[in-house]
Amino acid sequence: MSHLGALGAVGATCVLAAAIALASDGTPREGRESAARQRLGSFVQADSLGNSHIGGPGRAALAFRFRATWTGSVAAVRFYIIRNVHGRTGYSDGTGGTLRVALHKDSGGRRHVPRGQPLATATLKPRARGFWPLVRFNRPGRVAAGRLYHVVFTNVDREPERNYVSINALFAASRSGPAPSVPDGLAVLGGSPRGRGGQIRWHPRGGTREYYVPIVDVVGSRRGQHAGLGYMEVWGETAKPVGGKAMVRQLFRTPGGRTTRIRGAWLRVRRSSGTNAPLALRIGRPGGEVLASAAVAPGKVPTTRPGWVYARFASPTEPAPGTDLALTASAASASAYRAFPVRKGTEFGFDRSTVLDGGYAQFTDGSGWVGWDQWGRQDQRNSDLQFALDVTR
Repeated sequence: MSHLGALGAVGATCVLAAAIALASDGTPREGRESAARQRLGSFVQADSLGNSHIGGPGRAALAFRFRATWTGSVAAVRFYIIRNVHGRTGYSDGTGGTLRVALHKDSGGRRHVPRGQPLATATLKPRARGFWPLVRFNRPGRVAAGRLYHVVFTNVDREPERNYVSINALFAASRSGPAPSVPDGLAVLGGSPRGRGGQIRWHPRGGTREYYVPIVDVVGSRRGQHAGLGYMEVWGETAKPVGGKAMVRQLFRTPGGRTTRIRGAWLRVRRSSGTNAPLALRIGRPGGEVLASAAVAPGKVPTTRPGWVYARFASPTEPAPGTDLALTASAASASAYRAFPVRKGTEFGFDRSTVLDGGYAQFTDGSGWVGWDQWGRQDQRNSDLQFALDVTR
């Protein structure tokens, strides 16, 4: 059975995106942080995949919101379709229906929902294979840099209640307290039909507590034009302990050009019940030299589920452009904390600019650093910790 059922039921380049202040439902707040104040990292908060029916008994619709980072046009989108294959149930039924993928402007105001006639459209018949299709619009849709848009998914089958499929996003059981902002104004909206005119009533997917982030690559007409997040899986089953000899770290490289000033770090972890050892975070060179460090009091780390913690370095570090570094988490007590990464979707066609490129997550039990293990494979180098660095350039 699917995790959530129907809509009712991120060459060595780092992602460096302007931080946009978001409300609890994922909508942009009125004030934005200065363009000079930026965060570098995966930005992702996720516990699992969360699917939404497109069609189905509730004739549900879905929208992935994004902020255009170029002025020009959008030619295609890549996303994650899931059907009942390999023993899965609850994701689809019948033929899977016919997906209509459309590009819409944003309404503005406080709600930030799709509005008006589509700027571009395409249709797709879901298949049993190829879960990450690149869907090209019949004609590219024009966009302007800095403005919000929506990729809208509806089911135009004659019997959408019987023939439907699901689209996956990243899901977290809650988003409370301070947290790093995802890039590009990304958010997930759910939709239900309103009346007989084909209008859709839009609302934040999951309400105010559950939290969704799109798995989407919005592709422009020119080379290098991409927006979205290309992380497509959470490795919760292979969470690694932090404490004693056990540590986790994220390798990354500072961007080229100007010097990057690292003021602090965000990390999403869970504390073991009864732990009273602080969580130590440090920025250093992979070989061991420490450049900046801070400690997080154990009481600030949740125990019931993973949560974001922020550590502000007493002395910020200013590594030179193109410097290889690591963010390392440790604790004095054994198994005090746990951390798990998110998988990059580059092997499935998501562009490298939609994930943290040039780095990956590692762990050690004291015998040496290795990449994550998952699906019976060792030393994998295609995942990142759920982290973000607070930087100024």
